[in-house]
Amino acid sequence: MKKILFTFALTALVMTAGAQVKELEPNNISEWIDPATIVQEECDDCPEDGEGDTEQDCFPVTNIKATSRLASQGKNNYDEKNLYDYNNYTPWVEGVKGYGIGEKITFTLKDATAAFTGISIVNGYSKSKTAWKNNSRVKKLKLTYNGTPMYVLNLKDQMGGQYFDFGMALNADMDNLDGDFTVTLEILDVYKGDKWDDTAISEVTFGGCY
Repeated sequence: MKKILFTFALTALVMTAGAQVKELEPNNISEWIDPATIVQEECDDCPEDGEGDTEQDCFPVTNIKATSRLASQGKNNYDEKNLYDYNNYTPWVEGVKGYGIGEKITFTLKDATAAFTGISIVNGYSKSKTAWKNNSRVKKLKLTYNGTPMYVLNLKDQMGGQYFDFGMALNADMDNLDGDFTVTLEILDVYKGDKWDDTAISEVTFGGCY
């Protein structure tokens, strides 16, 4: 009887934990901009490369670790650091056989005086429309905050950034923002590429301070 009660309690606990994971649809999808159409304006006081790009710095990323990455090809690398390089056209690409289901990227972020309320994903290999179609894109991502599964993000199969609003601050303790926290994204499902099964994500932005 004790064993039966324990099994029932464990099952109820698992079901309760699973019920806490909420599915989210994107609140906003920004337009993809072809890098070939970007015109660099000349000016005397333009910032140097890397200067002025502070839109993500309310949650400085101190470490990014993926469970795999595709090997570099020529001048192109597919490292997970590309996810946070302020460049939508340089992707992380998973490096396992198949479509990368179950592959994860974990971000370590330094907490700050801001509420972590959303996340933006630039899905696929956004260097060009051809690269985007040829490679696989993410269909579903599981978001885990500090080891606790929180959301399943349902991404649309289109180019551009997709923003997901949590409707709450995950770092709810605004009086204790000195520590780091982790965000893990796990690939659950994909849109298959026309040519390759490699699954790519181009950029990740953490929302709350802008």
